Amino acid sequence: MFDIGGSLAAARKGQRLTPSDVERLTCLRGKYLVALENDDFDALPGRVYARAFLRTYADALGLDADRFVDEFDARYPEPEDDPHFAVIRARRVRRVSPRAILPLVLVAGVVGGAVWSSVSAPPNVPPIQPPAPAVAAPKQPRAALSLAPAKPVRHAALVIRATTGRCWLLVRRGGSTGAVLFEGTLEPGQSMRFTPRVWVRLGAPGNVAIHRGPRTIGGLPA
Repeated sequence: MFDIGGSLAAARKGQRLTPSDVERLTCLRGKYLVALENDDFDALPGRVYARAFLRTYADALGLDADRFVDEFDARYPEPEDDPHFAVIRARRVRRVSPRAILPLVLVAGVVGGAVWSSVSAPPNVPPIQPPAPAVAAPKQPRAALSLAPAKPVRHAALVIRATTGRCWLLVRRGGSTGAVLFEGTLEPGQSMRFTPRVWVRLGAPGNVAIHRGPRTIGGLPA
């Protein structure tokens, strides 16, 4: 079996790098680097972080990052979604109160009595002459109404730029379980542009500037 932590530690020591050197090189916290070298993945914030930090550490040491990530995926496969978390919303049936039905019954009785009285009128009452048919007014031609198609609403793109240092970045489409659009490290001066509806994780938020159009976005967690 491929030794993940031992290989990272051996490569670091072979390049004569201290944990502090690697911490500055990767912009990752020292306790996370120690956890990776000890195969203590439970000490990391989660599976997504562990996988991303492992790739960043291997890349920084010039190792084959895909080999490390594949070994990690083989040991810790991604869990399937739990169907018990599905939320089912049922529509509430509104009941009609008997107090609301009573006025309707009374109105129906009054209307029925009026109709019965008109039908049973005495025979000496002269019949009511039907009104003369009204002459229909000439129909006016309808003006054609032209509706221009609505222009699609365009949302400004999300731009992430590394300013003061390196920053690991993970971007997914739509949410935390969406397809991975980008995973890697931004070097100072580099920037990435994404369309709306993306989910973002940052390794070093203080090293980047994030904009959506003219608006600056801040306060994103690491």
